[in-house]
Amino acid sequence: MIPQVISQIISFGPYSENSKVVLACSGGADSTFLAHAYKSASQTSLLPTAIVAVIDHAQHEQSREQTAKVVDGYHRLGFEVVSQRISCDRGINENDMRNQRYAALLEIAKHHQASKVFVAHHAEDQAETILQRIMRGTGINGLVGMRPSRDMGDGIELCRPLLNMRRDEMRAYLSANKMEWLEDQSNSDVEYATRNKIRHQLLPQLGEIATGDPIKALTKLAGEAADWESAQQQLLGQDHDFAEVPSYLRRQAVRAELLKLGEKVTPQRLLDIEGALIKKGSAVINTALRFSTSGGKLLVVARR
Repeated sequence: MIPQVISQIISFGPYSENSKVVLACSGGADSTFLAHAYKSASQTSLLPTAIVAVIDHAQHEQSREQTAKVVDGYHRLGFEVVSQRISCDRGINENDMRNQRYAALLEIAKHHQASKVFVAHHAEDQAETILQRIMRGTGINGLVGMRPSRDMGDGIELCRPLLNMRRDEMRAYLSANKMEWLEDQSNSDVEYATRNKIRHQLLPQLGEIATGDPIKALTKLAGEAADWESAQQQLLGQDHDFAEVPSYLRRQAVRAELLKLGEKVTPQRLLDIEGALIKKGSAVINTALRFSTSGGKLLVVARR
């Protein structure tokens, strides 16, 4: 199990000399396993110095005390530890809380000149993400789920080395090696977050009615969607007349350009822009830019 994770950690390299990484840890089983795995990897491979970051969301009265206990635990493992308390309103939705957490992790990484932030998302997290997106009406791109890595901004990469690991496997490893962790009670409160309802209600029901393991099925779906996305990018990179490619690929080409520009992407907007391009060869992006298909190519040009 640990060799598999070590291999994944190494794959996020190459790492420059004297570089640092941040391990986002909460004291829970998943991030505690991540910390132990990174420590083991560092004993056999030349890896950057790891700094453990503990984020206190201030969601309950004991949060300061719990954070201090978590920080002490990672100190005893031999890590440099930094903690940051963020001001989240009680009852804040999970998406806003996640955005604040990532913003805090990015600032910590920048402060310590770290090149990467490692988080402990695993296979069950991936399955929950895909189900949540399906219920929101995602397209094929959303079925990719969480990617092994992504850019956080400012040249810092978010890395997920545990995406192929199962929750029970990691807990069994920690228990077998007499390693302690803290249970976050909010993770079991189905009134607290949509994701908890998926975890504790929907997935168990799927396990009862499915012919196989729903976690494996959903993570396999994510892999297939990622393969399709890669093939799609290759197709988009080929020299084709915009009007001659299938409608779906035209919309994906528009989507890619909008994302580069930091523009909002919705299915209806893609349909509207595609329609305007096919009909008029031009479509407005914003007050300064527009799309043009002059010469059969999709171009971003200044508005006149």
